[in-house]
Amino acid sequence: MPLKTLNTLLRVVIDQGYPLDKALHQIGLDFNPLEEGNQHRDEINTTCYSKLYRLLMELLQDEAFGLGQEYHAPPGTFRMLCLFIIHCQTLEQALIRAWEFHDYCDQYRSPDKEPNAWPLVPLPDSDNTLCLFQRSACAEQDREFVGHANVLLMMYRFYSWLIGRELPLQEVHLRATAPDSTSHYDDLFGCPVLFEQDNAGLVISNNLLQYPVARNEDDMREFLRQAPYQLVKGEEPGNIKTLSRHIEQLFTSYTSQKPPSASDIACQLNMSPRTLHRKLMAEGSSFQQLKDDYRKELAVHYIARPELTIDAIAALMGFQDTSTFYRSFKKWTGVSPGQFRNELLGKQEAKAESAHA
Repeated sequence: MPLKTLNTLLRVVIDQGYPLDKALHQIGLDFNPLEEGNQHRDEINTTCYSKLYRLLMELLQDEAFGLGQEYHAPPGTFRMLCLFIIHCQTLEQALIRAWEFHDYCDQYRSPDKEPNAWPLVPLPDSDNTLCLFQRSACAEQDREFVGHANVLLMMYRFYSWLIGRELPLQEVHLRATAPDSTSHYDDLFGCPVLFEQDNAGLVISNNLLQYPVARNEDDMREFLRQAPYQLVKGEEPGNIKTLSRHIEQLFTSYTSQKPPSASDIACQLNMSPRTLHRKLMAEGSSFQQLKDDYRKELAVHYIARPELTIDAIAALMGFQDTSTFYRSFKKWTGVSPGQFRNELLGKQEAKAESAHA
């Protein structure tokens, strides 16, 4: 994933007074991406971002990291939100119910607080609607948080997952003061990003509000088991290989442990396996490559969790036996799972010793 996205959260770490070296060690990064000499690196492993995401949640006890919010969202809030909206029929119902969920929570935080405004704001002289995600924070406070764009990007990915397709964006609105250069934000979302707006949110066409919710409780359980993988994995809305990205989403939302076959995916997409392979080739990809990339990244994510044995990881990933998982992992990374884990732990220990020297 883009290094810039990781840097956004690292700056939150610094703002909170948390030692940067300690954070880099905890997420398994052996260089400081904020240093000028490392700016040439464009991408970072998604696993590092996921670890940083969880670190900040634990540090701040806030799933939104305090970005433009008056109240914190304690760990578990997102899970409850998902349970609250998973049985909605349309995207519109899901957006409204999500807003009602936060209003309900706010009643206990501040009983005298007035309910928040309606979450869907029709834009004049257009067929578009602004879907609000900015809530209680005052405009003066939010103007300091350009990083709120990161929260909107994750919400974009969540609602795209919910309806089973990429959510085309018309505009993105932010209350924050515009930085010196805004081109990065336009590129990030693939649409115009407007700053110093009255509200923060995503602008979509009205007809998209009636898109059906495509997920069920089984999908949601798998989604939450791997979270925040689906919210941080993948390219930005403005730089998407449509079919490849769609297949990646299907992999992460598949309810069984064994990844689907090309025929399974082709059937879900209402096309023949031959058409599927042809279209992926046109995007410079292949089904096997997408499948291997997904399983490799998932395996590396599990290997980095020392509480999981290799046998447990093989079972989690749906392998019939551990030896098959060993062969696959070595094919993906060039080394065995045990060697990969030992090297990873060795780097972490060496960095820890260096930090204490």
